Amino acid sequence: MVRKYLDDGGGREAALITYYGFLSIFPLLLLGVTVVSKVLAERPDLLHRLVTEIVPASLQDTVEGAAAAMPTSPIPLIVGLVGLLLSGTGVVFSAYRTLNHVAAVPFRLRAGIVSWYLRVLLVLVLMLAGAVTVAGLTVVVTALPLGSEWLQAGAVLGSLLVVFGGLLLAARVLLDRPAPVRSLWPAAAPAAAAVTLVLNVGAAVLPGLVRRAGAVYGSFATVAGIFTLLYLLSLALVFSAEIAAVRQARLWPRALDPHRPTEADARALDLLAREQERTPVDRIESWLDVPDPPTVAPERSDRAGSPEPRTGSGAGTPPPPAR
Repeated sequence: MVRKYLDDGGGREAALITYYGFLSIFPLLLLGVTVVSKVLAERPDLLHRLVTEIVPASLQDTVEGAAAAMPTSPIPLIVGLVGLLLSGTGVVFSAYRTLNHVAAVPFRLRAGIVSWYLRVLLVLVLMLAGAVTVAGLTVVVTALPLGSEWLQAGAVLGSLLVVFGGLLLAARVLLDRPAPVRSLWPAAAPAAAAVTLVLNVGAAVLPGLVRRAGAVYGSFATVAGIFTLLYLLSLALVFSAEIAAVRQARLWPRALDPHRPTEADARALDLLAREQERTPVDRIESWLDVPDPPTVAPERSDRAGSPEPRTGSGAGTPPPPAR
């Protein structure tokens, strides 16, 4: 899995998800708070509790102020909500590219721009619905007359199940190749655990990160803390996707010595090459030019003017003929 992560440039993919996630987080939070505010206009107490659960404490004043400034008339409000929805698509677009890159889906098989946008918007709506569901579940659980330990355990378990189902459905929608549930759940399970951990621990860890980063970043300490949590979460998501990719394509064992590749190495390199097929008629083949170990040259014959050439047992496979 680590070799596949390095082959795919997993660190770069996680950084892109972090970057676009940071740019998308405010529009998505504003969109969610605005919709919830309109739905729960007559329940200010429940609205306040939901907003507290959805929005990080460091951003609550900013998001609530921006939501209050949204237009109230129907048409401008709808236009504003659509604009926020489109502004938040960056993180899903990045996740779409990363997921199909990790799965080595050839470019010629990927969705067109219309299907692309429809899938991204669908997953974005699922993300917002999942966030509101997790927040609502937390509010409901904390209202039950049980012990605090049971309340916390119930909220965490419910969040884990909601996130697991959301990630599983999002992967089915975004992946541009047939993917049964049995091939996706090994990625969705650890990813859901990582997301749940960040949701529950991040609220307690973020203030400490901001305080420690304040001496270096000053007023940007909050940005640095959010970037840190987003990058850790993105790394966990990419690693989880690599688990499913390695398991599905049976990309193990990988060789430690690059001069002695295994069959899994050949399959991994072939997948990387085939991913670059861009047009419907484009086909890319790969082979490993691995020389055989040299054999001892036969002794010079009296009838030959020079020794026979050294031969192996089938050195590197020659390239296929040009088509």
